[in-house]
Amino acid sequence: MSMVTDAKALRSAFSRFVTGVTVVTTRGVDGAPVGFTANSFTSVSLDPPLVLVCPGNHLSTFEVFRNASRFGISVLAEGQQHVSNLFASRREDRFSTCDWQPHATGVPLISGRAAGFVCDRFHALDAGDHAVLIGQVIDFDDACLPGLGYGPNGYFEQTQEREAQAPPVQSTRASVLLDDGRHLYLTADQDLPTASVPAGTSPLRALTARLEAAKIRFNLNVVYAIYDEGPHARRIVFRGQTKGPQPGLSKIPTQNLPELSIRDEALKALLTRFAQEHSTQNFGFYIGDAYDGDVLPASER
Repeated sequence: MSMVTDAKALRSAFSRFVTGVTVVTTRGVDGAPVGFTANSFTSVSLDPPLVLVCPGNHLSTFEVFRNASRFGISVLAEGQQHVSNLFASRREDRFSTCDWQPHATGVPLISGRAAGFVCDRFHALDAGDHAVLIGQVIDFDDACLPGLGYGPNGYFEQTQEREAQAPPVQSTRASVLLDDGRHLYLTADQDLPTASVPAGTSPLRALTARLEAAKIRFNLNVVYAIYDEGPHARRIVFRGQTKGPQPGLSKIPTQNLPELSIRDEALKALLTRFAQEHSTQNFGFYIGDAYDGDVLPASER
């Protein structure tokens, strides 16, 4: 472990604790608004409602905050990195270059904040190179906006973090090779009878409901192929048997399937394979993507 005298390493270790970002504000003895950026903000108690912030003694306004009888805390929202940077700088005209408004008590609060708190001084004590300033909340607001975060790699936004961590949405289509022994039944646009599969629904159930709604007679048995149609799209193809004309479908002689002009290369390859396997009644199972994969013999499934 590093020696605690290594301030740089200690600061880095502290930064592993991901925090939100606030701007703490009050008014000086001349009534002018003052403020600084702080991620040392903590809720302390609900009864009474207490929070704490820790101004550093390097601040030019340290004594103002150390002795303030009332102060405000603005929890910055996503997109307010510029406000955080402004109040972390040494600029003297901070309030002239950002949007803010005074609370009814006169305490300045940053506009567009995720939440805001107005506090009366409850207790203060010195703690090394900072002061621990505990305030009792006398008023607050909540805009229900995502807060701006700060960690070892700088600012981050919670919405982006959630989107990055969220698994991609997988869309699934379920189709069927309907075979009457000599023909395969296709739709008018030379596709397989197909159903979109809602999230949380079994492909077999979705396809069955689609066929029943179209009054198509069928008997589904085994899965013939599963392949990815794109980065987050999948198609599951079942084999099935049927008899006689089916509403809305055209029957194509199985041996003619390779001759069809089908623009979907993955479907064309699947129908060509089906015709070849149908002639020998030795069917395999395909798994892969729209362009490449493996055909597993039925005996190895």
